[in-house]
Amino acid sequence: MLDSIGLDDVAERAYEILLHQESATPAAMADELGVSPQRARRTLDTLTADGLAERLPGRTPRYVPVDPRAGLSALIRSHQAGLERVASAVDTYAARYHERTLRTDPHRLVEVIAGPAEITHRVQELIAGAQHEILAFDAPPYVTPHRSASEIEHPVLARGVSVRAIYATEVLTVPVLADRLRAMVGLGERARVMPRVPMKMVLVDRSDAMLPLTASEEGLRSTAVFVRRSTLCDALVELFEANWATATPIFTEAPPTDEVSAEDRALLHLLNSGLKDDAIARQLGLSDRTLRRRLAELTSRLGATSRFQAGTQAMRRGWL
Repeated sequence: MLDSIGLDDVAERAYEILLHQESATPAAMADELGVSPQRARRTLDTLTADGLAERLPGRTPRYVPVDPRAGLSALIRSHQAGLERVASAVDTYAARYHERTLRTDPHRLVEVIAGPAEITHRVQELIAGAQHEILAFDAPPYVTPHRSASEIEHPVLARGVSVRAIYATEVLTVPVLADRLRAMVGLGERARVMPRVPMKMVLVDRSDAMLPLTASEEGLRSTAVFVRRSTLCDALVELFEANWATATPIFTEAPPTDEVSAEDRALLHLLNSGLKDDAIARQLGLSDRTLRRRLAELTSRLGATSRFQAGTQAMRRGWL
């Protein structure tokens, strides 16, 4: 049982024997263990070095046990600290290995993935393996079904992985997609929208990315590339962060307030995202006339003279 903290079978047996005795000499321990006195002496010295035993003063070597609550606990902490140091070096060693691999086989940098089924499988595999962070650009049309994509993200969010996504405003014009986005934000995803995203992309832990080979206007994409850790991934991170800084937050949770209803807050979110009136009306199930009336009321309450001012005032008041 104690091999996980560096004690072999002989040392563990010696420690158990020592715990039942007031003290022990190497000769007595050798008889108990069935080993040579020299081996017994080395074992007792190992227990002493590990803080599990102490050597008493005197000409004849004699050893006593240390309270396990102190000795074993200290040894466990020491091994934990060592394992944490090793864990912190994993990324460094992995980067060296990856750099060497790319030098010897540069074709490993980019892998072409063909076919909707294989793309779906690789995207889900990539997301499921995330350890720290997922960055994504998202826009229709989709190769991966909406439901399967969101389902694979649930356990990732539950594990505490940070998920940030920038969506094309077009997503909000499709009710099923808008509902999915609202649900994902409720689970912890941080989402923003902008009129157009530069591409579709999933980037995991700033090291591996999947993106299509064709532009969005070319329709449903059936070929993608998987990019492994490289300066290309670094550039994709910079591209994402630059767009994130200018994108508009959507469906964010603001502190509850009696000043604005949940329905009006939903309207403001859609308005702030840049959707047109007909798309907002479809999302909220309102007639055009009712939407115009509610927009006029909100604009008046906020003391705004334009939709842009209304969005700005709503954010200042903490309504968004």
